[in-house]
Amino acid sequence: MSGKPTPDISLQPISVLSDGGSHEGCLVLSGGDLVAVFAKVSAEENAGSNIQTEGWFLEAGFGPCSILMTPIPPVFPTLDEAIVWVREKLEAEAPST
Repeated sequence: MSGKPTPDISLQPISVLSDGGSHEGCLVLSGGDLVAVFAKVSAEENAGSNIQTEGWFLEAGFGPCSILMTPIPPVFPTLDEAIVWVREKLEAEAPST
């Protein structure tokens, strides 16, 4: 065990208006702070981009999940995998105890 605390993550479903339509979305909070917004996208919606997959797209990230820290926003096959990524980013930024 690294001695770093496991971030407390909570999820809040929300509709996200993106690419001309409403998408299933999720706010990701850590200790009450907004750290990420994910939107569910289909493979068809990504056909004209470099992203050729469906899943959960990082619409916005804050703190260690910031787009500045993540130059190519990831698409995760499942929301669970997206949350694992958020936890890893938060744990990497957490001070050691």
